[in-house]
Amino acid sequence: MKKIKKIEPYIYLLPALIYFGIFSFYPFIKTIFLTFFTVDANGAVKSFAGVSNYVDVLTDELFIKSIANTIIYVLLASPVAIMVALILAVLANKKTRTSGIYETMFSLTMAMSMSVAAMIFKIMYNPYIGIINKLLGTKINWLNDSSYAMVSLSFISVWMNIGFNFLFLLAAVRNVPGELLESADIDGASFVKKVIKVIIPLISPTVFFLICTSLAKNIIMSGLPIILTEGGPEGSTTTMIYYMYKQAFGNMNYNRAYAAAVITFIFTLICMVISFSFEKKGVHYS
Repeated sequence: MKKIKKIEPYIYLLPALIYFGIFSFYPFIKTIFLTFFTVDANGAVKSFAGVSNYVDVLTDELFIKSIANTIIYVLLASPVAIMVALILAVLANKKTRTSGIYETMFSLTMAMSMSVAAMIFKIMYNPYIGIINKLLGTKINWLNDSSYAMVSLSFISVWMNIGFNFLFLLAAVRNVPGELLESADIDGASFVKKVIKVIIPLISPTVFFLICTSLAKNIIMSGLPIILTEGGPEGSTTTMIYYMYKQAFGNMNYNRAYAAAVITFIFTLICMVISFSFEKKGVHYS
C-alpha cells in the first residue's frame, strides 16, 4: 500500500506527461536536432551542416531586424497593457450596482479572436475611411508606413490583452486589506500614493505573473503580421516568429526556420531569466 501511495501522484500526472512528451518535448528536441542538418523542402535530412544554419540566420539582416522589431513590440505592448489594466482595476475596485456592466466591458477584449480584432483595426487604420485618422485629423497610412506599422500592431495587442490583465488585477486589488487603505487615508495619503505605496506592493505577485506571461506571449507573436502586414513594410513588422514562419511556409527553407525557432527560444529564455532575477527585489509575498 505504501508503494502504491508513493507512485499514485505520478499515475495521475502520467496522461499530462504523455501529452506534453508527444506534442511539446519531442517536437522541441527534434527541432534542435534538425538545426544541425541540411533539410530539403519535404523535411528529409540530407547532410550534416554543423552550425552553418545558425550562422546563416544570424548573418541575415532581416533576422537581425526581426530581433529589434520583437524588442520594440514587447516594450510597446507589454507594459502599456498592464498599466492600463491596473488603472481600470483600481477604478473598478469598489463594487456598485453597475459593477457587472463595466467589469464585463473592460474584460470583453479577451473574448475577441485575433483575426476578428485585426480586421476591425484594419478598417480603423484605413488612411481614407478609418476613424483613427478622422479623430486625429491626420492622413497616416498606419499599416503601410514603416514608421508607424509596429506601433499600430502594438496598439492592437494592448487592446486585446487589457481584458485578461484586468481580470487578474481586479481580483488582486479587491484582496488588498481595507484597513491598510483606511490607515493610508488617515495618514493623509493621496489616491496616487495609496496606489504606489500600498496597492502595487501588495499585488506585486500578480503583476509579476502578468509581466512574465506577457513577455512570453509577445515575444512569440506572429498572428498580427501574418494577418495584416506580412512582415512589411520594408520588414518593419517582421518579428522573430514571423521570420521563422516565412522561412518555413513561404520560402520552404526549413534549415533557417529550425535555427530561427531555437534562437527565438533561447532569446525568450534569457528574457524570462532576467525578469525572474528581479523577483526577489520587486515582488512582495505576504
